Amino acid sequence: MPEHTFALLLALRRSIITYRQSVLDGRWQAAAQFCFFDHPIADLGGSTLGIIGHGTLGQSVGRIAEAFGMTVLVAGRRGSHALKSGQTAFDEVMRRADAITLHCPLNAETRGIIGAREFALMEKKPLIINTGRGGLVDELALEQALDRGQIAGAGFDVTDGEPPATDSPMMRIASRDNVILTPHVAWASREAIQALADQLIENIELFIAGTPRHLVG
Repeated sequence: MPEHTFALLLALRRSIITYRQSVLDGRWQAAAQFCFFDHPIADLGGSTLGIIGHGTLGQSVGRIAEAFGMTVLVAGRRGSHALKSGQTAFDEVMRRADAITLHCPLNAETRGIIGAREFALMEKKPLIINTGRGGLVDELALEQALDRGQIAGAGFDVTDGEPPATDSPMMRIASRDNVILTPHVAWASREAIQALADQLIENIELFIAGTPRHLVG
């Protein structure tokens, strides 16, 4: 999942999808020179990444971001002034981040954690990346934020209801140049699937041996 987060982030930050389509459409030949600059390109290095949810996945994303030379801001709880060590106030992250990525669980507290209020705070017009859970971002507010130019783009692997309805906000924005929507496959690398299979086999073997683990009381 951390790798998928950066695949989306890099593709959007460097306009990979739109440049590919331009090449297929014959734009390179029409330019009649060694390159063309129709779409914005920006580096990750030197930019600021806001992370919402700093568990195992969020921490892994943070380490990769630092390797790219990004400044990492870990968001505290929304509305809380009591920050843990290393955290930044939630609203400050909204204001300062060039990209925001979500890795928290979906519950009553986090549903719609990014909505119209938060989009209005985003002074740097960040990219929004969600490989966590559908419902963390208010999808209608996301569509409106794109319409208003409050954010630079969105890369999502999850939707609020899967598969999304054909008339849902996510499907309405999916074809935009600054949006990438993938079908909940961030977890599905061959290596990750093999690791899950290995874990399942090991759990069965431990159960048969009389030493089960991860018991639920």
